[in-house]
Amino acid sequence: MLKSWVSAVCCLALGLAAHQSTPLVAADQWDAQTDVIIESMDEDQLVGQMVQVAFSRFFNASKTFDEDKFRAYAKLKIGSYLSGPWQSSSYNGKYGWTAQEWRDVLSRAQEIVKEENDGHPFIFGIDSLHGAGFTSGAVLFGQPINGAATFNPDLIYEMGRIAGRDTLAAGTPWIFGPMLEISQNPLWSRVYETFGEDPYLVSTIAESLIKGIQSNNGSAACMKHWIGYSKTPTGHDKDGVTLSDYDLLNYFLLPFKAAVDAGVLSAMENYISVNGIPTIANPKLMNNLLREDLGFEGMTVSDFAEIEHLNTFHRFARNDEEAATLSVKRTSIDMTMASSDYGFINATKAIIANDSSFINRVKESARRVVKLKLQLGLYDNAVPGEDLVDQVGNDDDKAAALNSARESIVLLQNNDSVLQIPETAKVFLTGHSADNVGYQCGGWSLSQQGYSGNDMFPNGISVKDGFQAIANETVTYFNGLNYTGTYNESDLAQAKELASQAEYTIAVIGEHSYTEKTYGDINDLALPAGQIKYVTELASTGTKVIVVLVGGRPRLLGELPSNVHAVINAMLPCELGGQAIAEIIYGRVNPSGRMPITYPKDAGNILMPYNHRVSTQCASGDYCEMQWEFGHGLSYTEFTYSDLTLSRTNVTSITETVDVSVVVKNSGSVAGKETVLLFLTQPFRTISVPEVKQLKKFTKVELQAGDSTTVNFTLSTDDWSVYYPQIGSGLKKVAEDADYVIAIKPETDCDVYNETAVANPLCATFTLQTGEHPYGSFE
Repeated sequence: MLKSWVSAVCCLALGLAAHQSTPLVAADQWDAQTDVIIESMDEDQLVGQMVQVAFSRFFNASKTFDEDKFRAYAKLKIGSYLSGPWQSSSYNGKYGWTAQEWRDVLSRAQEIVKEENDGHPFIFGIDSLHGAGFTSGAVLFGQPINGAATFNPDLIYEMGRIAGRDTLAAGTPWIFGPMLEISQNPLWSRVYETFGEDPYLVSTIAESLIKGIQSNNGSAACMKHWIGYSKTPTGHDKDGVTLSDYDLLNYFLLPFKAAVDAGVLSAMENYISVNGIPTIANPKLMNNLLREDLGFEGMTVSDFAEIEHLNTFHRFARNDEEAATLSVKRTSIDMTMASSDYGFINATKAIIANDSSFINRVKESARRVVKLKLQLGLYDNAVPGEDLVDQVGNDDDKAAALNSARESIVLLQNNDSVLQIPETAKVFLTGHSADNVGYQCGGWSLSQQGYSGNDMFPNGISVKDGFQAIANETVTYFNGLNYTGTYNESDLAQAKELASQAEYTIAVIGEHSYTEKTYGDINDLALPAGQIKYVTELASTGTKVIVVLVGGRPRLLGELPSNVHAVINAMLPCELGGQAIAEIIYGRVNPSGRMPITYPKDAGNILMPYNHRVSTQCASGDYCEMQWEFGHGLSYTEFTYSDLTLSRTNVTSITETVDVSVVVKNSGSVAGKETVLLFLTQPFRTISVPEVKQLKKFTKVELQAGDSTTVNFTLSTDDWSVYYPQIGSGLKKVAEDADYVIAIKPETDCDVYNETAVANPLCATFTLQTGEHPYGSFE
């Protein structure tokens, strides 16, 4: 029987419209309801709110729910569960549950929990990185790196909205995403989960994606992985990092600030240590920066078993009790993810037994957990989204995912304008990813590590499918190549024979599916030598080779680009990617994707994002040549820029803005979409060595052949100032009186240190002359 506080809460509830957008209700309006519930809880219930258990442990090999085992945990008053039995394997030809099947299991679980926990519901969370990735039949978008390559926030919003809706349809209100780390090392196995290397781009996408996810009444996004996780020095996952306050505040913080400003409801910390202190026990990051400077008031959860890892991985604590003490006492963490046993519960109770005042710290976290449950309506409906089930996998979703894939694919090289190819041309299609939707999707697609194959993706279109749908009679398919680069000589001989008979050979190569450390870590960024040799051998037959790269990170290509005509970076466009790739190669779609990360050329330069500091130089002490720069992307038409103008060239007050306009014309013969990028450079800066340049604004325009438009941007003090480099200072900003140089287009070189340089028409300078620093001197 439910306790009387339930009716009290119902009386306080304001009620939720069926699909109103987040914020559901102003956060402080939930406080009174939260207090009623917290004061009704005993110690077991309060501690239980801080615990999240992997749901998979309650299922046997045949994916059958063990209710007795689950009930034993329900008696522990566990407040949250995550993931499920399909995270790591399929069963008997089945790769996951439909939304209704998820609902059936979660409904039974909630019934058991309510019986054992006085009516308190649990909150269920799952990874839905690019659609509802663990719901069978849901449409999957390209991975986050593809979303970034679109440079189109509207498409990102739709991805978030559909992912949130379909996950909610499956009875799950809490999405572990988006990842808001900026990509810093291309070796890292989680590059594809990021939205690129630029803080402004990631920030803009964060805002759109979170608003999209939380536009569904009852869906919560979770910004992760707080903070600095991507700065791995070796490229190996979970490496400890070293980061200055300047870098943390001015690069890594920006996407998280955008998320908080967008109303994100929860946050997840990471697996690493920063400057020798594990994040999970780091008061500087978890309290001073997250809670005080950033002002985040939402609920926080650890990454997988990270409190336990203080003992077993970081060796920062000697046992479970010490780990719990270090984490909970030193930080504002609210929930431990995937506690595998009774360790955290017993440790926390032991702390309370020795220090009765510690219950107040537990209440602080339990209050944030319960408040989130109230915000999501779980006390009224523990398994929300029933009315959304029929919308999962609809045609509009497929169209949205296809449009996103089309705009994400980047044409990197097109020698002799070999692309677009005629639909009547004879084509040989090969490569290990040419007929593999699983490889197109990557990790977090039905399982954590993803799959190899097609059958498990009901909405999937492989590259082979895409080509045959357009020109079936003129396309020949054969593959003798493995993703490891291995092949046998007879297969190579057959492939060469088929290539010699074709005018064009399409080689779809790259990586297999993976995520995180165990399956995704690599020691060498170079594409397996066998893949390069296989394609080079095909090119030697005289066929025109177009390489399509399918993978989650920019693998070094060596001499391959010089041996082929065209290179397309498809990254991980997922289910509809095969159709989008074929449409671009045949010219039915004009490519408009842009690189959201730098594509390195040499192993020694892989740790140089485009916005590196000016004092970071290559062996020659000169410009570091990359394979393709951040923002690079070709089109089948030509866009010309002219008439760059500024509304003022002298800024004398921090309240003044600079309006920037430039005319963009489609000078080619076909319609196309162009991403207009504005970069800012401060050639000399005292507070920190300046960056080569920084992206500050972008927009995407669509123009018919011969049409032009004027693109307008507005720069303000936020764009030319930086955060005072001290965590705990309240995010104060400073700007130095100096010259600031605007550059339009990623390839524009303003030659700022050459006083005799010829003026570039796509460069312009304004001078800040305020006579003071905002918020005072930084000295």
